[in-house]
Amino acid sequence: QVKENLLSCKMLLHCKRDELRKLWIEGIEHKHVLNLLDEIENIKQVPQKLEQCMASKRYLNATDMLVSAVDSLEGPLLQVEGLSDLRLELHSKKMNLHLVLIDELHRHLYIKSTNRVGQRGKDRARLGSLVKDASPVPLMDVTNLSTPRKFLETSQFSTPGSSSMRDSSLLEIKEDTDLDPEENSAAFMGILIKGLAKLKKIPETVKAIQDRLEQELKQIVKRSTTQVADNGYQRGENISQENQPR
Repeated sequence: QVKENLLSCKMLLHCKRDELRKLWIEGIEHKHVLNLLDEIENIKQVPQKLEQCMASKRYLNATDMLVSAVDSLEGPLLQVEGLSDLRLELHSKKMNLHLVLIDELHRHLYIKSTNRVGQRGKDRARLGSLVKDASPVPLMDVTNLSTPRKFLETSQFSTPGSSSMRDSSLLEIKEDTDLDPEENSAAFMGILIKGLAKLKKIPETVKAIQDRLEQELKQIVKRSTTQVADNGYQRGENISQENQPR
């Protein structure tokens, strides 16, 4: 009798186990559906958040958000027909984002860096006029200016493990949401490079820099010549006025 009771209990437990397994599988399915719905809700907000990030020049956040959204739309959410328009829109934005990043990179490489030199020259010229020093304006000291090459330590270019060191320094770059993103030009360019790497557009970036190099350098010479000429003309005017008899 005990053996029969044990066998019947065993059969009943088996039946219960099948029901429990079915309920467990249904729970997993519902949880997965809820996760997909949450992901869809988040992705629907991506265009608005992307616009805000681009307006505030938080390019790394924008790139991460866009790449993640496109991967989701072309992966787990590929069969969701209601997201087809959003999928096309975000894919188009992803294809064009690297052009914005390249333009920003060129602006900092060629315009922002030379503006700092020109501003320093103006400040010195103004200081020279205040003390009524007729000596020539001293040469601009550009050795302490932050340049893209100084973004990496010079030792990294000579050591055998330089590539891994450069990779690690690039990985450590993060955006500070409290500060002006363009305050530190070198860090900002590092963020742009990291964003372009996430978009897998480094070859296009290198080609764009090579293609625009001559044109940008000519523009630097043109702007610098204009600044020097204007400063020289202004200084000549000041000296001529000082030397005029009453």
